Amino acid sequence: MQGRLSWNLRWRLSVLWFLEWGITGAVMTYLPIYWESINLSKERQSQLAAVMAVGLWIAPFVVGQVADRWMAIEKMLALSHFVGGVALYAMATAMDLYVETAVNFQILLWLTGIFACAYLPTVPLVSALCFRHLPDPDGQFGKVRVWGTVGWMAASLTLSLWLARDQVFGWLGKNYPDWSIVDYGRTMFHMLPRPSQSDCFRMSAILSFALASFCVFLPHTPPAKAPRGKLAPLAMLSMFRDRTFSLFILISFLLAAGVVPLYNSAVPPWLVDLGVAEAEWVPTVMLIGQLSEFPALLLLSLCLRYLGMKTTFAMGIAAWALRYGLFAIGGPWALVATGLALHGVCHVFLIIVAQLYIDSQCRKDLRVSAQNLLSFVTLGIGWPVGMLLAGWLREMFKHNSAALFALPSLMAIGLLVLFWKTVHFPEARSATPSAPAEPIDALIDQQAPV
Repeated sequence: MQGRLSWNLRWRLSVLWFLEWGITGAVMTYLPIYWESINLSKERQSQLAAVMAVGLWIAPFVVGQVADRWMAIEKMLALSHFVGGVALYAMATAMDLYVETAVNFQILLWLTGIFACAYLPTVPLVSALCFRHLPDPDGQFGKVRVWGTVGWMAASLTLSLWLARDQVFGWLGKNYPDWSIVDYGRTMFHMLPRPSQSDCFRMSAILSFALASFCVFLPHTPPAKAPRGKLAPLAMLSMFRDRTFSLFILISFLLAAGVVPLYNSAVPPWLVDLGVAEAEWVPTVMLIGQLSEFPALLLLSLCLRYLGMKTTFAMGIAAWALRYGLFAIGGPWALVATGLALHGVCHVFLIIVAQLYIDSQCRKDLRVSAQNLLSFVTLGIGWPVGMLLAGWLREMFKHNSAALFALPSLMAIGLLVLFWKTVHFPEARSATPSAPAEPIDALIDQQAPV
């Protein structure tokens, strides 16, 4: 019998997600604009984005082993976010120096790699912690994960308001001249340092330190059980002997490499070309996408219950194809906004369904390693390949946005057909909750001695 989600657990997991995605929300949507503003070449932009994948190279083999077998997840999260905060704060200074001298790019690569190693493995760790403590992951995960969307939105909106604070107070003073709080707020903010574009890194660092401190409130999550085998990652690799699992991982990789990265790389500068007056407001415009995650998360449990995992995942692929198709048309703004608003279905119906599927396919003492495997394949390998491909496509089609967005749309359609024809996993996980995991567990047990 599935249990009820207590308030004590719910608020802790909600704050965890709020801070986890707030860290990236403060920097990711603004980063392409920042790189363009400091005249960083497309090649170097791609190099920095590719180095981010280093964190996912070590995740399945180090973080997965530690969290599955040796150390409690909350302790691993605290250590990782403290190191990530230090790297982010140093990155802000290093970026300022690079703008002045243009000679310390290698330092930027190193700091980016350190942050990637510290932060990126924490995303599957947070998911694994939630799956471990939620009585009903399919029905309850969305209720806590939605606060990650709130954190992303709050961080990106705060960054926009901070960078454009003079415009904000000018608008308030013009439209609300009788409000004394406007003059008071202007005076208070003028006591602070002038906004700098590199403040996106400083804001992320502050949130990272906050999450490292908050980990003391998280539920204790030690390794699930006595290990059945020497290395969890090696035991987890036996899952590839299942054809459905292997095909699913392959399609997830192709989506991560050929479809998803172009959105983060090309859309922010494209919005400026379309007429967003100030680059600082691009993160705010892109909040349309984050807002759409709320209804998508609410619909997720219903779709899983009545449509099954396969149909829900297929809807996510179809949403990517439609989104890029709308971007290829290039206007009017209603179509652009619709493409941005599809972000909820694109993100939730792919990533969260993939995490739920992976969690259902392995035993408890391998679940962190399995989540990290998915991240390694999609973000550790697929993402850097996709970012390099996106940089090449942006250079080739810099004067033809229709072709730039039509290519990933066609690829998404092809992957949708491939997925629907070849992948056959359980349609209703809740109907027979233990059935999907048994074949995989049996295969793993053959490889891992008790």
